[in-house]
Amino acid sequence: MSDQILEAIREHAIHGELSCADAHAIAAQHGISPGQIGALVNGESDIRFYRCQLGLFGYGDKSLGQSKIVQPAAHVPPEIEAALRDRVRGSVHDGNISCLDVWQVADRFAYPRLGMGNIVEALGLRVRPCQLGCF
Repeated sequence: MSDQILEAIREHAIHGELSCADAHAIAAQHGISPGQIGALVNGESDIRFYRCQLGLFGYGDKSLGQSKIVQPAAHVPPEIEAALRDRVRGSVHDGNISCLDVWQVADRFAYPRLGMGNIVEALGLRVRPCQLGCF
């Protein structure tokens, strides 16, 4: 089974990189978790992830500070802020929220994931863990 999944990963990879969206699609097609895709990519291939759906990495040269495309949102809807803060893990100072929690809030309010990345940035929250295990 992992050979079939690795083949699907290689087929979707572009220049040795697999997008977050493609990784999630492959996981769904094969009935496994995104974390299992992450483990396969990180443990059994030389492919790297890029184009995080929250805009957190994979959009340019990291050494030039171009990897992230998120910008702090100018306006944060109060109901989305409350929903995100309800899911923050650890102390208020840690400000960690899982990628899955951010996606679930986005789905609940029919808000784009990339826009949620901007809201998370504006609120000073840190997304971790990533569903693919990138961070």
